[in-house]
Amino acid sequence: MSANTSGERRGGPDPLLRHAQIACVYLAVGVLAVLAYAVRGMLVLVFLGFFLALGVEPVVGWLQRHRWRRGPAVGAVVLGLLLLLGVAILLVLVPAISQVGHFVERIPSLVSGVGANLGSGELRAHLRDPALHEQVKAAASSAASVVLQALTAGFTALGVVFGGVFAAVTVGALMVYFSLAMPRLHSAVARSGEGHPGRADALHAAMGRVSGYVTGQVVVSLCAGAASYVFFLVVGVPYPALLAVVVALLDTIPQLGATLASLAATLVALSQGLSLAVVTLLFFVVYQAVENYLIAPRVFARTVELSPLEAFVAILVGGALAGVLGAMLALPVAAALKILVRHAQVEIRGSAT
Repeated sequence: MSANTSGERRGGPDPLLRHAQIACVYLAVGVLAVLAYAVRGMLVLVFLGFFLALGVEPVVGWLQRHRWRRGPAVGAVVLGLLLLLGVAILLVLVPAISQVGHFVERIPSLVSGVGANLGSGELRAHLRDPALHEQVKAAASSAASVVLQALTAGFTALGVVFGGVFAAVTVGALMVYFSLAMPRLHSAVARSGEGHPGRADALHAAMGRVSGYVTGQVVVSLCAGAASYVFFLVVGVPYPALLAVVVALLDTIPQLGATLASLAATLVALSQGLSLAVVTLLFFVVYQAVENYLIAPRVFARTVELSPLEAFVAILVGGALAGVLGAMLALPVAAALKILVRHAQVEIRGSAT
């Protein structure tokens, strides 16, 4: 009995070797974590490039189903995006940028106008206080810088060193490379699921959730910005281009963005008159009803299957981890993770039985 036991011990794994292997694994994980932190800026750009590639994948897939080859389809999508970006810059962004400085300079008169159109004389006098005007101007300048940082939030790490243009070009190039490599990525996902029923389908479904959400959010935000821009021009709300850009950007933030956009536009309209502010507020109430019940359900379909609590927690976590960009990307990432976690639970239960 003792001889057999000693033989089993001699034939079994060496405890020292086992501990050495575990120590090497921990060391490798630590080294990878340090390297990931050192190149976190580049990892953010890679993630954004892959994220955008998933976003344009429905359009590329549609072109391929209409007998386009992969390369020309990706090229056509990129060309279309560049044309849309150029039109947006010429028609909206350039006027919006030119309106920022004028808006900041006119803040005292706008605040005074808000006070004149609100009720009590005490509030009116307070809003005409020059000290308050300076505070509001400083806050507006800070808000403008925050918006610019939010626009380049995904490029911050490299943008500080190389500039936002380099980071944006890098993300665009990565998007093209990932789009061209998407069939190989799907093949790799299929190979990874061999011998594990349902795993490949879960990975494909998770990628589809992100893809559908990105495309849908772009469509919804463009609709919000375009409709707001036309409304501001028609009724005479000041700074229509600037406010339309603000509406489109804030509309990408789930749950809170639309409310913040309507509040900002209503306050600017209130500086011109109470009736204009009421009309502006009514427009946003009606438009949000149309967006929530007609546009968004048709665009997103069943892209994001999250309960209100799950969505709210995801937005809070995303905002805490990556600021405005994290809040924007929280819902598709959470929806994808929910699919993967659900499948992992099924695999664990299957292996347990």
